[in-house]
Amino acid sequence: MQDPEYLHLLLEPLPLFGLGLGLIFLLMSVLFGQAPTRILALIVIILSAGSVPWYLKMRVAAAPRIAATTDRAVQPLIKQQTERRQDSEWVYLSVAAVSAIALVLGRTGRGSVLTWTAIAVVAAGFVHCVWLHKKECEVYHPHIVHYVAPQ
Repeated sequence: MQDPEYLHLLLEPLPLFGLGLGLIFLLMSVLFGQAPTRILALIVIILSAGSVPWYLKMRVAAAPRIAATTDRAVQPLIKQQTERRQDSEWVYLSVAAVSAIALVLGRTGRGSVLTWTAIAVVAAGFVHCVWLHKKECEVYHPHIVHYVAPQ
C-alpha cells in the first residue's frame, strides 16, 4: 500500500464509479423522497471526487517508474494525459464543493434547488470523468483506438 504505482491504479477508477453510483443514488433519492439515501449519495460523491488530489499525487510519484517500463514513443502521451488529469482537478473539487453545499444546506427550503444543482454538476463531472478514462484507454491501450468491429 506504500507503492505509488500500485496505489494510483487503485485510486484511478474511484471517481468514475463513485460519481456514477452516487449520481444514480442521488437521482433515486430525489425521485422517491428518501433523505437518508440522499445524504449517503452526497457523501459517496464528496469522497470519490475528493480522492482525486490524492490520486494525482500518487500518479506524479509513479511517473518515473511508469516511464521506465513503457515504450519511449508512448511516454509523451502518458505525460500529456497526466497533465490533462492535473488540469481537470478543479472539476472534481467543484463537484465535491457543490455536493458538500447541497449536503449541508439541503434541509432548508432551498434544498430541492440545491439538490438538483448538485445532480447537474455531478452529471457534468461524471461525463468529464468518462471522457478522461477514454483518453486514458487511448494512451495505454492503443489497440482499442484502432479496433475495427467485425462485419
